[in-house]
Amino acid sequence: MTSDLLRITARYIFFAALVCAPWFYGGTTATSILVINWLLGLAVVLWIVELLINRRWPKLPKLPVLLALVLLLFGAWMTINARSIYDAEFGTFALIKNVAPGAPGSLDYAISAAWMIRALLLLTAMLFVVDLSRDDKALLQLWWAIVLAGASISLLGLLQKATGAEAILWQTPISGYGSTFFATYYYHANAGSFLNLALPLSAGLAVRVFGIESNQAVRSICLVAFLLNLMAIAANTSRGAQLIAGLILLALLWQLGPRIFRGLSRSKKNIALGGAAAIFLVIFAVGRAAHLDEPIRRWETLGEQVSTDSRWSSSRVAMSALRDTGLFGFGPGTFRVVFPAYNQAANNLAPGTWRFLHEDYLQTAMEWGWLGSALWALLFLGGIMTAVRNLRRQDRFRRGSRAGGSVSELTQEWSWRRRLILPLAVIALAGVALHAAVDFPLQIASIQLYVATYLGLCWGSAIWKEQSRK
Repeated sequence: MTSDLLRITARYIFFAALVCAPWFYGGTTATSILVINWLLGLAVVLWIVELLINRRWPKLPKLPVLLALVLLLFGAWMTINARSIYDAEFGTFALIKNVAPGAPGSLDYAISAAWMIRALLLLTAMLFVVDLSRDDKALLQLWWAIVLAGASISLLGLLQKATGAEAILWQTPISGYGSTFFATYYYHANAGSFLNLALPLSAGLAVRVFGIESNQAVRSICLVAFLLNLMAIAANTSRGAQLIAGLILLALLWQLGPRIFRGLSRSKKNIALGGAAAIFLVIFAVGRAAHLDEPIRRWETLGEQVSTDSRWSSSRVAMSALRDTGLFGFGPGTFRVVFPAYNQAANNLAPGTWRFLHEDYLQTAMEWGWLGSALWALLFLGGIMTAVRNLRRQDRFRRGSRAGGSVSELTQEWSWRRRLILPLAVIALAGVALHAAVDFPLQIASIQLYVATYLGLCWGSAIWKEQSRK
């Protein structure tokens, strides 16, 4: 009984982290990162205690566990063997005594230590989701938590646009605040990346509730959540996020379209097309109220801004720094203290202060080196490839069952919710991977948490089994 309570409590604390992460400024402030860390830490500790009480070892795929351990050991060594601490007041590195002076080490102990705490929590959260995803009921609860979090952030962003807010609603506008905020995110591209992560699952949940016996209230909530998500993306002024959202919608049509129309009669298809037209009219009407003309004007000035965008000059500076990163890099999270020195020495100086590079892959290479970057890439791409492989295997199992396959094949078949949510997670991860090439979504705590969650689903698919075919 105690172990069941611990397991359920850990699960709901994790769901709370998924909802709170975007609401606490997306994890872009020191306080919000601390709150997210505490929620994740509490969920993971309760999960481990439950495992110890039940004397069970969670069934986890070996490869992600191995990759997580190697990454943590890699980052821990770079932190423990740090060479210096950056002094922001004087803009210099204060040397410190390290374990092995001749071995690789981080250039800033404090930043790398803080980053590795977050990495530990995110990687263990990914493994927590792998274990959680084996429970069909928990998987559906996780799905709902993500969709409701996305819908609530979408609603806040639309309210801000409709009222012409000059700052996040509960904050006072100050000089230099800027106009790029959306919902609780100070930077609209980060908000757009989060909305794109929620979009596939909100669309999939709407399809699911209309494909099974559900009451009208649940169907209405799911449809409204999807529409809010879609309208928020349209109202947001991040062009990169909107472009990627368009690609996600195409992928969703390819994935979900056959499921929607396969079981409909001709009359129902006509009704569905009419309903879709009405939905787009509603989106257009709400878009006008939410100042949809702002993102349209930004698209009109795209040609003028592309050539003068300072992210290109900053990327060139980062490219010049890669020759010094080596296998181990400058240390986890150290971009903000390393980049200024290379920027000042560059012929084409990138203006302004750069906390993050608008190119996640270059920043990761600078911080983690070629070896660490390869490990992160293997964890990310390996999860996606595992999901795709298992989805194809499911298709073969289902074709075999229709043709009178063996009992062993039938016991491998997943429930519909598993077959539905997994490709949606893959689409969401592909979207954020594209966005990372022109922005820094993978440096934001809330987005990191959602990516870890989706990777947990992808890696978890390797151990999904249905004991009976319903």
